[in-house]
Amino acid sequence: MIRKTAVALALAWLVPLATHPLGLDFVLPVLILAGTVAIQRGGVTLADRVMAACAQLFGAACVFGLAITLWPGHLHPTLIAGTALTALILIAVATQRTPELPGMRKDALLAIAVAGVSVVALVPYAVRDLGGRLGLPLAGEDIARHYLLFDVIGRTGGYLFMRPEALRPFVPDAELTGIANYPQGLHFSYAVLDRFARSSAHNAAPVTAVDVMMWLLVGTYLLLVLAILWAARRIAGPGATNARLLPVLALVAAWLVLGDPVTVLSRGYPNELAGLACAAVLTALVARPLTRLGEQTATVALLLVGISFTYSLFLPYAGIVAALWAVRARLWRHWWAWVVAVTVGGLAAIGPLTAAQASSGDQLLLNGTARVVDRPATALLVALAAVAVLQRRRVAVLQRRRVAALRSRTDAVLRSSKALRSSKVFQSRNVAAFALATAGAMAVGLGTWQIVTIGRPVYYFDKLLHLLIVVALCALGGLARFRWKWTAAAVAAPVALFMLVAGGEWHTTPVAPGVKLALGRDRGSPEAARDALLIARMFPDGGNAVNVNLMGSPWRNWSGTLGAAALQGQYRQFPGWSALLYPGGKGGTMADLDRLVANSPVTVRFFLHDPTASLLVVDKDHPNRPAVRAGQPLPVAFGDPAAPSNFEAARLLAATYPTKVQLVYATPANP
Repeated sequence: MIRKTAVALALAWLVPLATHPLGLDFVLPVLILAGTVAIQRGGVTLADRVMAACAQLFGAACVFGLAITLWPGHLHPTLIAGTALTALILIAVATQRTPELPGMRKDALLAIAVAGVSVVALVPYAVRDLGGRLGLPLAGEDIARHYLLFDVIGRTGGYLFMRPEALRPFVPDAELTGIANYPQGLHFSYAVLDRFARSSAHNAAPVTAVDVMMWLLVGTYLLLVLAILWAARRIAGPGATNARLLPVLALVAAWLVLGDPVTVLSRGYPNELAGLACAAVLTALVARPLTRLGEQTATVALLLVGISFTYSLFLPYAGIVAALWAVRARLWRHWWAWVVAVTVGGLAAIGPLTAAQASSGDQLLLNGTARVVDRPATALLVALAAVAVLQRRRVAVLQRRRVAALRSRTDAVLRSSKALRSSKVFQSRNVAAFALATAGAMAVGLGTWQIVTIGRPVYYFDKLLHLLIVVALCALGGLARFRWKWTAAAVAAPVALFMLVAGGEWHTTPVAPGVKLALGRDRGSPEAARDALLIARMFPDGGNAVNVNLMGSPWRNWSGTLGAAALQGQYRQFPGWSALLYPGGKGGTMADLDRLVANSPVTVRFFLHDPTASLLVVDKDHPNRPAVRAGQPLPVAFGDPAAPSNFEAARLLAATYPTKVQLVYATPANP
């Protein structure tokens, strides 16, 4: 045993040392995941063990990031992989577990469902070029700051809330506290995976780095898909046949690719995707815990940490349902459970405490760029989920009577009793119902407060509706346990059709969000993204200048300038130009533009292409702009006809400030 352990520990470092010079570091995360799966014992199927392993690794990575931030090696893939493999071997030795993988036969239907959703979700991204992929979330603005965190964590090698001064060269002073204290568990994980994907110890060029991040964003959505489908399968229970499961998983899959969850991907919210995935896994494990108490405790604890480090808005839900499981499991009887509780409480508090520093007092009242959730569809889903988790109450008395009768027989008969297994399934429905009620109460509570305070529900209410949707999709697994065999099939088809034909806040917009994405009708801002990529290719580090995009239409110019600033590490210079470029504002005059150039601490580089493009006005209080109907794209010539065009204004400034203004006549990239 000692000899085998010594050999394994040696290989834990020799393998990463060999893969790095060969450019094969991308196999190391797969090896770490496989090793984590191999030492699981609490799950019956391979999917159970994979999901538990993913949850454990993500939570552990969030915690490990605290140490990596302080150690000198930072994000070098050899050091990270060697440490992770060593930890796995020591855990296996301590628990006396030899690597073991269960069969996959019971996971076949789940694998088919996940593969189907993955293909449908990947196609819209695979057929687009990088500009098209980046353009989808760039329309929502937040992706620029997500990239900024991903990039600067890669540059500095750790969490920025632990050393915010490292972020100062990249962001305006006014935004330093907010960005530095934003939850960074996922950004840190992305930075680590980027190193493994490229077998590098350093950041890539901006265009390469953002390409990697976009595929990691898509991968996070696919993990959410796997988590929800697996959770529905697990809540259905071991007695659900494939014939009963098929329509349920088909309905869940349809909702994932047609409904609101796919908009979280297309609008570019990676943290929320990860938080929702953790919430889905937690919901399933609280409803039907793993068979090993130690593994269950570790997994729940690490899920709480993962949610804290990614999307702390969901932490109250996670804490409540985790507390329910802890009470039902009577953890207070074990001394080690108290140690775990104190440790997890301290680690899980990091997310809310840092978020509190990053937030204003009215943070939950702020609006944002997330798509408004389809209200009728969500109400229908919650109603279906409620029926799924509550319908077995009608037969609960009969089941209890059967169990009581069987208790008078031998233990062997009791252990093999189908009625006893059914009773356990009923208990899981109770917990799933509690989880659904908790998520619903959080959404209703916040929505009510927002209506009373500002008159309408906004942004964070929709985020909590996303959580409610995910919990409800997990709870739909209960449909597979209906007394009538074809009930789930009869429900799934019309509901999926209902989701297919319309979308929008009140289900009045033709075609579902997922269909719009697949057909290319949801484009985002691909021209802006291609402009940003063009600027970043020409000047990867910004060229000691603020690069201002004036090549086309107003939204294209604003988003392109924002995207380029993030890619080049020059976001610090962007806010000063944002008000002038932002199409939804009052605009700016030639005097305002002149003042920005005069006060700029760095060179100003204007990118020009279309001579008809304009944005300036003569009078900001009474701007003379073309009338545009709501929902229609803004014209390229959006400025006041009496004000200089973009070409004219840039040339005037170049003549006034010949050593400070540069003009670049660029040709935008084609798709």
